[in-house]
Formats: sequence, C-alpha cells, structure tokens
Amino acid sequence: MTGPAKGTRPVISEIRVATVAVADLERSCAFYADTFDYVRLGEGTVGGREAELAWQMPSGLTGHAVVMGPVSATTGLLRLVRFDADQSVAPGEPYWGDYSRPQDYGHYALNIRVPDIRSAIGRLRAAGGRSKSEPTHWTVTPDLSAWDSLSYDPDGVVLDVFELEPGEGSALAGYDGRPSELQTVAMHVSDARASASFYRALGFAELYDKLIENMESFFRLPRGTGLHNINLYVPGSSLNGRVELAQYVGFPGEQQRDRAVPPSLGILSVSLETDDLQATADLVGRLGAEPVCDPVEVDLPPYGPALVQTFFGLDGEVLEFYQCR
Repeated sequence: MTGPAKGTRPVISEIRVATVAVADLERSCAFYADTFDYVRLGEGTVGGREAELAWQMPSGLTGHAVVMGPVSATTGLLRLVRFDADQSVAPGEPYWGDYSRPQDYGHYALNIRVPDIRSAIGRLRAAGGRSKSEPTHWTVTPDLSAWDSLSYDPDGVVLDVFELEPGEGSALAGYDGRPSELQTVAMHVSDARASASFYRALGFAELYDKLIENMESFFRLPRGTGLHNINLYVPGSSLNGRVELAQYVGFPGEQQRDRAVPPSLGILSVSLETDDLQATADLVGRLGAEPVCDPVEVDLPPYGPALVQTFFGLDGEVLEFYQCR
C-alpha cells in the first residue's frame, strides 16, 4: 500500500494472514499441502526484542515461520510457526485444550472452501487430521447453502471445511474449483453485534447476519443454545480473509488472552495491512482495542521489513496491524 493523503481515513485490509503456532513445522506444512494443495509462499525466522514485544514472546524465544496458501495467493494466508526454532525446546500445549469450553472467546477456526466436501475430508484424515463432525447441510441465506464439516489439524486447530451451494447472484458464486485461501477466520465473541460494529468501523461490511438454531448436535452445544453468526468482508477486495463472529447465545465464556501466547499452540493472531499505522492505532484505540505494544520494526514473513503494532480486540483476540516499508 502507498501512503495516504494527510487527514484521510486509513485503508485497512481484510485478514491477510492468520498466525498459527504448531508443534512440528514440517508435519503441519505437509498436512496443509496434502489436504488443500497449499504451497510455501515465504518463510523466515521470528525473534529479537521487537518480535517479542509484538508477538508476546518470552525473552529469548525464537520461531521459524512458513507462510502457506494456494499457488499465487496474496491474502487469506496461513503463517505456521514452530517455537523454539532449533527444535530443542518442547512445544507448548494447545491453548484451547480439548475444546471442553467451546464457549470461551478468541480465534478458534480456519474456514476453507473446497470443491467436494467428502473427498476433502478423506484427504484430511489421510494426512493426519481427524473429524469432529460429519458433513451437515444447512441454509445460510436464501441464495446460499453449504455442506459444512468440522475437523482438527494435527495440532487440534479446528478447521471448518465446507462446500458451498451458492444461488444465482450470490456474492460467493464465483469459484475457481480449487481449495481456497482462508475464507474466514472464525472467532467466538461475547456480543456479536458489538464486535460487528468494531469491525465495520475498520471498513468491513456484513455479508450475512444470522441466528442459527437447532444445530446443537453439529456444534456440540448445550440444548437450547443459539449461534449468532455474523460474517464480514472488506468491500472491493477479495471475499477471502473475512471475519466470522460466533456468539453462543445463552452460553457465556471467558477471554483467553493470557493463554493465547507463544509458545502455546493454536491460532495466535490475525494480520491486517494498513496504509497508515498511526491513524489505525488511533482508530482502534477509540473503538476499545487495547495495545499490546508500541509500534515496532519487524521482519515479518512473507513481507519483510514492516512497522507493526498489535492490539487486543474486544474479546481479547490479537490483531496485528502492519505497514510495509
């Protein structure tokens, strides 16, 4: 992005990258390659005082990162990181644990579109993943339905793998027939409408807003729990890299910001590009986000030198805003 004109509103992207801490980097790279045909799009070492501040890393911890996605993808990417990079230190534990508290808040799932749900699930299991729920058909909007499934990658990260059935005129009708970039990163929140207002102020717009009922068996929720699901995208941009908000109505949880830090395993943050980091920091601060650190210079895979500042969102989720040098 180029610099903005003085006094203009910052331009903030969709989710460019989701950072996921893994126990075995090569195993995870092979899993996403075999299951979704993802390729390596960049890699590098993460470490030093600036990275420790931005990524909430203990002093002296380092990581090796590999960025993956479909061939030629530039957004909705997956940044896999193994802490500590020399493999001499045992990896952390999944901060979601065994998902026995699914109502807690934070980033919890990577959503990937596939052309055929059953063959994709077969590849996922063969590559070392496991299933949480079998494919289930549900209607999203009048012009959109889906075969949806929940699975786990080798580190227990939830993958929402789905096959869409878009009607004529649906915004999601265009499709190249291959596994997608990260369509959305899903997040449990305490108040879906408040969180949607936060992301709308960043420039996102609602793709749909739906209260889903009678899906307790699919989501493994207490009887009578509703799911308020709001899906947001950046207009004029890719429909990948969306934010998906999920509130379990009547089933409140707790923030996990103290657990969702390196070297714990799982989705640690999402990254959004900005053309003006200072203006973005001012904006998200006014909206209620809490800074993790001051702006720092980081060699950020796959972008190289960037000015970076991270924030806790309304439910403790980590948002990394970066401005490329």
